[in-house]
Amino acid sequence: MQSLVEFFEKETNKKINIFKYNNEKINTNQNLIEFNNATYVIEFIKDNTINNIDGYCYLFNQQNLDFDSLKNILHNLYEDVQIYKYKNYLLLVSDDILDINNSTPTIIESETYSKTHIIYLEKINNIDNLNFKINIINELIDIIINDNDTNKFITLNDLIIYKITSIISNNQQISSLIKFDIIKNMDKSLLSTGINFIENDLNISKTSNILFLHRNTLIYRLEKIKEYLNLDLKNFKDAFIFYLSVKSFLNFMNNYNS
Repeated sequence: MQSLVEFFEKETNKKINIFKYNNEKINTNQNLIEFNNATYVIEFIKDNTINNIDGYCYLFNQQNLDFDSLKNILHNLYEDVQIYKYKNYLLLVSDDILDINNSTPTIIESETYSKTHIIYLEKINNIDNLNFKINIINELIDIIINDNDTNKFITLNDLIIYKITSIISNNQQISSLIKFDIIKNMDKSLLSTGINFIENDLNISKTSNILFLHRNTLIYRLEKIKEYLNLDLKNFKDAFIFYLSVKSFLNFMNNYNS
């Protein structure tokens, strides 16, 4: 395939992408070609396209990125998008906000059999802003991947939390203020329940349904957390401290074990 790319780039004097055709809609900068009894899409890309970026950006991370396969899947899911391989990620750019959410990684994983995280970078209109956000993601990508939660659709708000917990877990003075010794000896089900309760808006009914827990069991666990840490998770400030403390502890343990 690489030799085919080189051939067309030499003949057309343009940069191109080539990927298998799966009956997706063909854009104006794409053409179909037949090669070895298969149909491919040849996509012409201007050399400076990525430098003139302007749109809503989604970054896709896989441990072993199969760019062509992932690109095919995304072209089938979304129309009129631009897709690039950029700094070990797949970058998708759209003029509009796409229907991409926490269920999207599951769809992709069922096709690629590879753990997938999607980071929504919001609207970006210059390359410097793109690189700035990607540099932050590069700092945090191990934390994101090792996060015990099931969320694989990451927003900028999530990045703020990851960045704060990274600072806490790597700062001895700040981390000494957190009751790591108590958290370390707590039942993991308590920690997980507390995190889920906070991420479900401190809503007992919602959390019970998602965790398949009886309401009384959930209340009992919240009371045990209060008993261990003197934090009432029904109170915003206490919930905030618990969330940062547990996330920082988990990050610290991941770094310690790696």
